[in-house]
Amino acid sequence: MLKEVAMTSSKADMLALLAGKLQYATILPQYTLTYAQWQQDATALIMAILQQFTQPMAVRSSAKNEDQLQSSTAGKYCSVLDVAASEAALTDAITSVFASYNAPSSEDQVFVQPMLQQVACAGVAFSHDASTGAPYYVISADFTGSTDSITSGAAATFQTWYIRHGSLPSEAWLNQLVLLFTELKQHFGEQPLDIEFAYCKQKLILLQLRPLLVNALYQPDAAQYQLELDCIDKKLRRLTQRHPYLMGSHTCFGVMPDWNPAEIIGIKPKPLALSLYKELVTDTVWSTQRCNYGYRDVRDHALMLVLGGTPFIDIRVSFNSFIPATLETALAEKLVNYYLAKLRHSPQLHDKVEFNIVISCFSFDLSSSLLELAENGFSVEECQQIKQALTDLTRNIIADHNGVFTQDIQSITTLEQRQSQLMQSDLNKLDKIYWLLQDCKRYGTLPFAGLARAGFIAMQLLGSLRTTGLITEQHYQAFLHDVSTVSSALVTDKQRLPDNTFMEKYGHLRPGTYEITSPRYDEQPEKYFAGFTAVEHHTATKSAFSLSLAQLNAINQTLHDAGLNLDAVTLFNFIKQAIEAREYSKFVFSRSLSDALVLIEHLGVQVGFDREQLAYADIKDILRLHSTTHSAAATLQSSIRLGQDYHRLCLGIKLPALICQATEVQSFALFADEPNFITLKSVSGHCCDASNTANLNGKIVFIEAADPGYDWLFSHNIAALVTQFGGCNSHMAIRAQELGIPAIIGAGELLFKRWQKAGWLSIDCACKKVDMNK
Repeated sequence: MLKEVAMTSSKADMLALLAGKLQYATILPQYTLTYAQWQQDATALIMAILQQFTQPMAVRSSAKNEDQLQSSTAGKYCSVLDVAASEAALTDAITSVFASYNAPSSEDQVFVQPMLQQVACAGVAFSHDASTGAPYYVISADFTGSTDSITSGAAATFQTWYIRHGSLPSEAWLNQLVLLFTELKQHFGEQPLDIEFAYCKQKLILLQLRPLLVNALYQPDAAQYQLELDCIDKKLRRLTQRHPYLMGSHTCFGVMPDWNPAEIIGIKPKPLALSLYKELVTDTVWSTQRCNYGYRDVRDHALMLVLGGTPFIDIRVSFNSFIPATLETALAEKLVNYYLAKLRHSPQLHDKVEFNIVISCFSFDLSSSLLELAENGFSVEECQQIKQALTDLTRNIIADHNGVFTQDIQSITTLEQRQSQLMQSDLNKLDKIYWLLQDCKRYGTLPFAGLARAGFIAMQLLGSLRTTGLITEQHYQAFLHDVSTVSSALVTDKQRLPDNTFMEKYGHLRPGTYEITSPRYDEQPEKYFAGFTAVEHHTATKSAFSLSLAQLNAINQTLHDAGLNLDAVTLFNFIKQAIEAREYSKFVFSRSLSDALVLIEHLGVQVGFDREQLAYADIKDILRLHSTTHSAAATLQSSIRLGQDYHRLCLGIKLPALICQATEVQSFALFADEPNFITLKSVSGHCCDASNTANLNGKIVFIEAADPGYDWLFSHNIAALVTQFGGCNSHMAIRAQELGIPAIIGAGELLFKRWQKAGWLSIDCACKKVDMNK
C-alpha cells in the first residue's frame, strides 16, 4: 500500500509513484525539477525538457507544503498552461511558478507535462462528500476543453454529479472515474482523495491526486446508514406505483414544487421544524383549502414525505390537486399524465411547475397553453372543457364576494383577535402551545393556503396581461411597486415608530419561520437592526399605476370575451388585494407559530432542555402532552434523542432535487437552475452573507431561502438579494419587486455557491446576466 509514502509526497512525486500502476487512468510523462536545481543550472534543465517534449506544455506547481494531510493549499500556487516549446516561454513559465511560492525552499518542485489536446471534459473529483465525509463520489466537470476551468473558478458552465459508493453510472467517463477511485482505494486505503482529471480520446487522464480534507464529525453507524439507504430505495419503488385514489400512472418527487419545502424549511431541516411544517401545512391543511377553492379533492393524501431527512413533495399528489374539480375523471387522468411526462422530459422546470407545466387558472395567454395541449394529443373538445373549467374556477374565486377568498381574509382577522385573547389568558404553557397551533391551523395556515393560491392566480393574471400586451412592462412594474406588503411597512415603521412599538408589531418574526434556534427580532434586535439606515432609494423608485381609457376598454372586452363577467377595476382590485393578503396572512400566522416556539423553549428549559436540543423534538410528541399525563421531561428526552440520532444519520445522505426514478438516488447530477431575476435594474457590488449584519449597506446579500423572516434585510439599504431557493412568486420575490431591489430568487445550489464565493458580482436583471469580474 502506497498510503504511508504517497500521502507525504509532493504532487509530482505522487504521480511518479503511480505511473504504470493504474489500470483505469493514464498518467502523463513528466519532467520534475527542484528549486535548487533551477538555481544551479536553469539552462541545462530547459534543454533537457525541450529534448523530452516538443509540443506545447503544462508547467505545474509542486511545492513541498502543497496537498498534505493536515492542510491543503489547492489552487494557491501558479500553474502555466499551453506553454510554447521554446526556451524563452518555458523559462518564463517555470520562473512564474516558483515565484508563486513566495519564498521557495531548495526542495520545492515544478514539473512539466505535455499539454493535452482535444479534451472532451476535465474537472475535479472527490472520493467523499467534503462537507460530511459521506460515501459519495463528487465529480465536477467542464466540457469546454479547458483543463483548469473548474480549479481556477473560471468555468462559466459546469456540472456536478453525486454517485453513491457501490453504484456505477451509465456514462463511460463517469464509470471510469468510479473504477479509478475503487482502484486507488487499493493503494491508499480509506484515505479520502481529491483528484484532477481529464477525459481525452476516450481515455481518463489523472492530472493530480491529493488528500481530501473532510469533516471528520460525520461518522454514522454503518449498518444504520445502509438500512436507511435501503429503506429509501424500497419506499421510492413502492410510492411510484399506481395509486387507486389518484390520477397519474406514476409519480415524481421534488424539493421545490408546490409548497416548496427547500425554500421554507431547508434541505435537511431539524425534526421540530419539519414536523411543524407537516402539522401546520402539508399533512391535511393544504389539500383541504385547495379543495375549497374548486380543485380536485385529494384530502388524506399527505403532500410531503421525508426521504433520508430531506422533505420531498409528492408531485403526482400536487398535480392532482391542481385539476379543477369539475373535470371528468378520464380527462383529469390524461392531464396529470401529460404534466408528469412534461416534467420528466424537462426536469429543469422542477422549481417552476406552477408556471411552466401546470395550468391551474385562467390567464390572458391561456390560448397558448391550450395550443400546446392540442399539439400533444388533446382534442379540441378536451381543450374547451379544460378552458371552461379553469375560467369558471377563476371567476368563482374573484367574483364571489361572500366566497372562500373573502372568508379567508376574515379568518386572518379572527386569528389576530384570538392570539391576543389566548396569550393574555391564564392557561399553562402546554395548553397555550396546543391552542396556538390549533388556531394557527384553523385561522392561519388554512386561510393562508387559500390566500397563497389567490395570490398565485393574481400574479398569473398580471403577468399574462403583460405577455399579451394589454399592459406594458412599465405598467407591470408600476403596479407591483404600488402593492403594499409587510416589507415596505417594516422599513417605514422602523424609521417612524419607537423601538418598543416597532418590536410589538414585528418582534415575532424570525429568519427560518419554523426553526426554534433562529432568534426572533425582539430577542436580538441589535443583530438585525444595528446597521439600520434610511432606505430612501427604495421608495424613490415608486411610480403611480394608471391605465388609459383605451387600455381599460381593451381589458374589459377581453374579460367579457373570456366569460369572466368582470371589469378591469374589479380585476386589478383583486390582484392587489390577493398579493397583499397573502403577505399579510403569513405575517399574522407566523406570530402564532413564533409564540408557540417561545413557549416550547420555556417548557424545555423548565425540564432541563435548551432550544438547541428542542430543535430535535417532534411536535406531535409535544402536543400529545396536552391530552395525556405523560412526563414532559421523559417525553422530550425520548423525542430529542430519536430526532438527534436520525438527523445526524441523514446529514450524510445526498439526494437529487427531483426524483423521477428510484435509481436516480444512486447517481445524479445537480441542476444548473435557471434563476428568477426580479426588477429590470442593474447593480454591482461586493457579496456577503446575511449573517454579516453589521456591514450589509450597499452589499449583494446571499440567503439560502426566500423566507419573509428576512424582512429585516430591507432596512439595511442592501444593493441586491440572491437566494438559493425560491420562485418568482415567492414572498421575497414580491417584496423585492415592490421595493425596487434587484434580486435573483432561486439561483439553485450550483450558481448560488459559485456566485457567493465570487466576492464581487455585476447583476443585470433586464438581460438576466451575472458577471463575476469587476
